[in-house]
Amino acid sequence: MIHSRLAPAHRLAVTLALLAPTVGWSQEPAPTETDSIEAINADFNRKYRALERERLEQLAALAGRSDPKEAAPIYETYFRDALGAGLYQEAEPVAERILSQQPPTAVVRYLAEVINIMAEADRGDFEKSLESLLRAIEAGKEADEAELARVALPVAARLSLLDAYYQRLVQAGAYEIARKAFGTVKESAQEGNEPAILDYLSNRIQQLDMIGRPAPSFQGKDVDGRLVRLEDFEGKPILLVFWATWYRPNAEQVAWMKEAYNEYRQKGLQIVGVNLDALASGSQPVEQVIPEVRRYVLDYNISWPNLINSPGEGDIAQAYAVSEIPANALIDSEGRISALDVNQANFVEEVEKVLGEPK
Repeated sequence: MIHSRLAPAHRLAVTLALLAPTVGWSQEPAPTETDSIEAINADFNRKYRALERERLEQLAALAGRSDPKEAAPIYETYFRDALGAGLYQEAEPVAERILSQQPPTAVVRYLAEVINIMAEADRGDFEKSLESLLRAIEAGKEADEAELARVALPVAARLSLLDAYYQRLVQAGAYEIARKAFGTVKESAQEGNEPAILDYLSNRIQQLDMIGRPAPSFQGKDVDGRLVRLEDFEGKPILLVFWATWYRPNAEQVAWMKEAYNEYRQKGLQIVGVNLDALASGSQPVEQVIPEVRRYVLDYNISWPNLINSPGEGDIAQAYAVSEIPANALIDSEGRISALDVNQANFVEEVEKVLGEPK
């Protein structure tokens, strides 16, 4: 089954956290006039995050003046809320102070370590974040790390944080660090008996292992029944984009991709969409999803071909280890995977690499 990355019970807080890569991570947009839906939403998010910061400051102050026994649950709330809101760097000083002392509980230690790892990755200090991750895993060997993780954070929250960490790394091209980090996390998670975590890690590692290797061959029919194959684009770079009509952020993605495509298609770039509607909520017959997919393509005036992903031999998502969206793979002119999960912030840099253009 294909999922978005946002678990329903954790959606609002994690949405705010995962918005960070497209707006400079922890940087806040300047106030804007509320003369559009986008401006109203941006203004709301800015105010919401300001309230979250104020709440965190109050919690930290309360924990600081409480005795250790009373402070432990306050710190747990503080760190969980900071992680949920994506306020990693804001909570980092408190986390460092806790870790430099004797943490009141193992759960507080675990949460403080996660804050540190995310904060370091958030500001682009990937080597240090890996060091912190390895150190935390080593420290956790003295305890039942799997059980500790379950107590500290639910599966949905850990999946969202793993994905936020992954996105920071791959969008910066830190693939080797990502391989080592996720390989180590997978080893430590083996005893946890949590299939969702292990499946996620396995898929990400499989994708990372594709970097620099020949792209898996694919073929499928587009919304008008035309056969499209990877071989049809031989000698041209391709951005293979996985999407679904029910995933709202895809509409925002289409908007900037259309603008970028108008410029870079003249230089040889091709975009090929792979629609995953047939895989959502259990497999559906391809014939049932085609009308809705075709309507979406027409409504958004999408000019590049869009294939309907089919189970079995036509399962392009499986070939590219895609189990969640948004997802994409950039294939260079020699048919090798050059980058994963290209976004608006790094699109130009990554595309110009495969086109041989100057930065």
